Amino acid sequence: MSCSTLRRRLWLSLASAGMLSACAVGPDYQRPAVAIPDDYRSATPQQRSVQATPATQSTDAALPEDAWWKGFNDPVLDDLVAAGLANNRDLQSAIANVIKTRGQLETTRAQFFPQLGASAGSARGQGSSIGQTIVAPTPTVPLSTTSTMQLPASWQIDLFGGIRRQVEAASATEAAAIANRRAVALSVAGQMTDSYILLRALDQQLVLTRQTLENYRTTLRVFELRLKYGTANMVQVSQIQSQVDQAEASIPPLVKAIAEQENSIRFLAGRNPGNVPRGKSIEQLSLPVPPAGLPSELLARRPDVMRAEQQLIAANAQIGVAKAQYFPSISLTGALGTASNNLISLFSGPGKIWSVGAAATMPIFTAGAIAGQVTSAEAGQQMALAQYQKAVEASFRDVDNALVATSENRKLVSARQQQVGTLKTYANLSSMQFNYGYADYLTVLNAEDSLFKAQLQLVDAQRQEANAILSLYMALGGGWEAADRDTLAANQAITKADGPSQPKQP
Repeated sequence: MSCSTLRRRLWLSLASAGMLSACAVGPDYQRPAVAIPDDYRSATPQQRSVQATPATQSTDAALPEDAWWKGFNDPVLDDLVAAGLANNRDLQSAIANVIKTRGQLETTRAQFFPQLGASAGSARGQGSSIGQTIVAPTPTVPLSTTSTMQLPASWQIDLFGGIRRQVEAASATEAAAIANRRAVALSVAGQMTDSYILLRALDQQLVLTRQTLENYRTTLRVFELRLKYGTANMVQVSQIQSQVDQAEASIPPLVKAIAEQENSIRFLAGRNPGNVPRGKSIEQLSLPVPPAGLPSELLARRPDVMRAEQQLIAANAQIGVAKAQYFPSISLTGALGTASNNLISLFSGPGKIWSVGAAATMPIFTAGAIAGQVTSAEAGQQMALAQYQKAVEASFRDVDNALVATSENRKLVSARQQQVGTLKTYANLSSMQFNYGYADYLTVLNAEDSLFKAQLQLVDAQRQEANAILSLYMALGGGWEAADRDTLAANQAITKADGPSQPKQP
């Protein structure tokens, strides 16, 4: 058979195998049906109008692709989030995992193509004449040299789509890693914003506590003078002293909490413990109003839902990978090379060697080994399906909860502000009545204590209101695209060998 005829038959065999491999065993993925609500029951009429007419959104409403944390209008917060996206260790690990899964996909995809190698060798040795028929007396067997060089090739034909299912699973795994990176970026931005909001609330409570303590100390000095000159009694001085003691006791826990919060922020940014710069106070932070969005949009916007679906796709493909083991596996092999007893004449001598072959393997009896793998893969697909459905249902729950919190915390802040105003009036009037002898100091004491507690509660309500906005952004999956862009730009040191980036220090 001539070489041209052999090559022609080989190519025909490869083409036929390629056409046969167009089918793939196992189920093709179809997105499972989920119950999607028509609307959020807690959405306000304004939010519903925004959903119905996206083109009329207010310029103050942050769109999902925006860097949503900038809606709080605090440059210090912006710098802290940027530092977190640049240096957070969990985020760096997630980016490295994307690169890892990309490499695994490339390795899996390589099975589609022929594998070509090269081998060369040279050996020198002496044989033995023992066992050979001696025709005439001969001297000792001479030394001999054998040199070879070959280019072996192999190709596994994906006749039943097992490799294609492996590539499908690896591709989905890479997509899940990308979605996970986006989810981690969104989480880092959210945790940093939440930590900063809490820090500014603690700062404000510490300011109020110290101001109140100073007022109590001033009043105590006045009553000590009154006691000295006989216009006050020891009971009144003791009452004021208890106010001073209570205010002083409130300061150490706040200082401790502030230090812990600063360390948490530094930790999120991949930094050692230390001070954190301050920007706007909790009262000065802007509170953007993000659009609620249609419920079905969450399936494409929330990175955790995207990750769960890609994991489901990978698990679905693994069923085909397992079932492909039931069918024959066909491999084509070939080699082209040369051999010679003289290294100098390796490429010029007549010792050309070549080979072409095919091999097929098929399981006959495995005692249930393959069936067990199929059962395991099908169970894995059911597990991934349940997790996907859970992620979708959790997304609807989170948005509805955040909408309720946004509305109700706004009412809470309004009520706390009114309460503080009322108690200020009460404290001033009770103090005037005491000065004119119409009330005892216990009334003043109760009024001042109530005012102090209400002021602290107002700060906490303002923190809850800001956190409700933050939770709504997180629930909607808004901002992860911007976070993802910032993350990739800040982590070039991981994806490229161009040295570490230098983000702003928190």
